[in-house]
Amino acid sequence: MEPSRASPGHLTALVRHTEQLIGAFLAGIDFIIRDTSRDPGYSDTHLLSYTAQDYLQSAITLPMLIREGIHNVCRRELRFILEMSIKLCRIQQQDYKADIATKLISLKTTLDTTNISMQKQIHLTLLPEAQRAVFYEEVGRLYGQTSEYVHWTSAQIHERIAMVDQGRTSGDESAEDIRNLNSLIARGLAASFVFLFHSVPEYVAGDFLVESDGASLDWPFSRSRFMAHIDECFDYKHERKERLEGIRLKRWAAVSY
Repeated sequence: MEPSRASPGHLTALVRHTEQLIGAFLAGIDFIIRDTSRDPGYSDTHLLSYTAQDYLQSAITLPMLIREGIHNVCRRELRFILEMSIKLCRIQQQDYKADIATKLISLKTTLDTTNISMQKQIHLTLLPEAQRAVFYEEVGRLYGQTSEYVHWTSAQIHERIAMVDQGRTSGDESAEDIRNLNSLIARGLAASFVFLFHSVPEYVAGDFLVESDGASLDWPFSRSRFMAHIDECFDYKHERKERLEGIRLKRWAAVSY
C-alpha cells in the first residue's frame, strides 16, 4: 500500500475545505465537552464523555478518505456520525442524570436500533416549532443518502458502472464529486450539531455561538439555516442589544443550506 497521496492541484482547495469542515466540527465537539464538563457529574452521566472518541475517529478519516478517492466509505462514516448524534441526544434527554451504566441497560433498545424515527421524540427546543418538521425531513434525506452506501444495492452498482465508464475511479475523481461530497458532509455535520446542542444544557449553545461582543460565531456551519435558528435563540443576550439588526442581517445573509 502506497503512502497517502497529495491531492492533485485542481482538487487541493476542495480537500482543504473538507479539512476546514472537520476542524470546525472537532472544535465544536471539544467546546461542548469542556463547557458541559463544568458540571461535576458530566463524566458519570453524559455519553459524550466516552463517545467523543468515536466522533474523533470517524471525523478525522473523512479528509483522508476524500484525498484517496474512497468516497463511499466517507458516506458511511458520515451516516455513523449522524446516527450516533441522534441516539446520544435521545438517550440524554430521556434520563439526563442517570449514570452511564444505567443508561446502557435501561436504554439498550434505543442504542441497538437502526431506526432513526426516534428523532421525532427529541425535544428540539432551540428550533422554532415551524422548523422542526423541516429539520426532520432534512435528517431523513441525509440518512437516506448516506445509507445507500452501507449495503450493496443495484443503484450503487449502476452508479459505479457509470463512474468507471467516465474514468472517475479512486484517485481520478472529479472536482464535482468532491464538491458534492463536501456539501453532504457540511449538511450532515450541521444536523449532528443540532442534536448535540439538544443533548446538553441550553447555555452551551449560547456560549459557543455568541462571541464576547455579541457577534455570531464565524464558522463553516453558520451557513446552515438550522444553526442560524439556534443562534437566533440567543438574541436576547445583553451583548447583542445595541447591534442586533446588523447581527441578524449578517446571520441570514450567510445561510446557504
